[in-house]
Amino acid sequence: MEQVEKKDIVRFTVLSLIGIFLYFIPVDGSRVPVVIMVGWIKDILGDNLKYLVLLMLIVLMGTIFGAKVLKQKTCVRLHADDKNSKLIHYAAAFLVVLAVWFKLPPAAVFADERVGGQILSLAGTVMLTVSVCGWFIVFILKSGIVEFVGTILEPLMRPLFRLPGAAAINCLSSYVVSAAVGVYMTDQYYENKVYNRREAIAAATCFSTISVGYIGVLCSIGGINEMYGTLLVLTFLLVIVMTAVMVRIPPISRIPKTYCGELENGDGGRDRRCEAGPNHAEAGKNRFQRAVNAAALCSRQFTFHEFTASLLSALKFSQRIIAYMIPIVIVTLTLVHHTPVFTWLGYPIAPVLRLLGLPDAAQIAPAVLLGFIEVSLPAISVSTGVAAQSVFFVVLLSIVQIIFMTEAGNAMLGARFSMKFTDLVIHFLVRTVIAVPVIAVISHLLVSIQN
Repeated sequence: MEQVEKKDIVRFTVLSLIGIFLYFIPVDGSRVPVVIMVGWIKDILGDNLKYLVLLMLIVLMGTIFGAKVLKQKTCVRLHADDKNSKLIHYAAAFLVVLAVWFKLPPAAVFADERVGGQILSLAGTVMLTVSVCGWFIVFILKSGIVEFVGTILEPLMRPLFRLPGAAAINCLSSYVVSAAVGVYMTDQYYENKVYNRREAIAAATCFSTISVGYIGVLCSIGGINEMYGTLLVLTFLLVIVMTAVMVRIPPISRIPKTYCGELENGDGGRDRRCEAGPNHAEAGKNRFQRAVNAAALCSRQFTFHEFTASLLSALKFSQRIIAYMIPIVIVTLTLVHHTPVFTWLGYPIAPVLRLLGLPDAAQIAPAVLLGFIEVSLPAISVSTGVAAQSVFFVVLLSIVQIIFMTEAGNAMLGARFSMKFTDLVIHFLVRTVIAVPVIAVISHLLVSIQN
């Protein structure tokens, strides 16, 4: 075990405090500093943000051309993990953006503000959020705070969630920033071998909630602002309970425990860069001292090179997220706004909701599945003419379903821990089946308390 010096402890303390301040300390209402930074940049760029989206996709097309046609070494390395199906998807995203930009056919889709009109602004917001927040995550990942919290909370997180203690920070990151940033942090944990693949997918699909600020937006859309505090508390509790359940059942329980870079049939052995566990020399030390030592040693990884590399990594991840999300969002929003598909899908759900005693069951049935596309769509769909109990049910369900394709879902598709679209559908449906009766009971209890 390397000797911990006083300067290591000072560096860990300073860098960790910066990271905690940036991501977890609200300084403007419910907004933390990194979110405020994103807001400032977005206000400065204004409508010009769409040009950055186009630029990112042009660069992506250029590197793909360099890798596949010119065989340029840097480009080949950049796309070494990208299968041909991914490259085709990226090309489709570029073509969609061109069609939206120049109002090319099919004009009925791209001229519709609910579909084509949302793509560039939505992609720009996600790209900016992940780029900025992902850059400064180096203050979390390389400061030693992950190792410190991981060592302290290991006795709680392992038995409860079958995850390392470091997952506690991962869980909080989504609440205070955004779902996509939570997925990015999970992907970084996986790349640094803090998580194996099963742990990474469990964390991404169970902890990548929308932020506490956006929960307020959903309350406002649904007209249940007075329920905001209740929703926050229940969201936190349900995420804990559902995660404890989800990690013990398929599909998560059947995912191999392989680490980044290992084959699926590998032995899944532990190869973590900063393992917090004690060796024999440290066996007599208390957990806090071991946590400080592990954190102090890992803080040595924070260098200027890591700081700049973090920006490049965040830009690369955000580039792939928007390339994934654009074609998928165009298709799904078209199905929502131009076809009755989700209304049809809601027909078999309505009897279940009636059985659970929810008011306006037929009206809210499509909302049960709409959350897979965009987390605000369910609240929008029940914002008028629906009983408050059912609005509460729909909003809370959409939050704890976690996976929505306009942000969290596409971030998971672009992550290194490798999830397919069908995987997302299965995880979403399993969460929905578990959550629907639980939230229905909760809604009835709240009505009884209020009466």
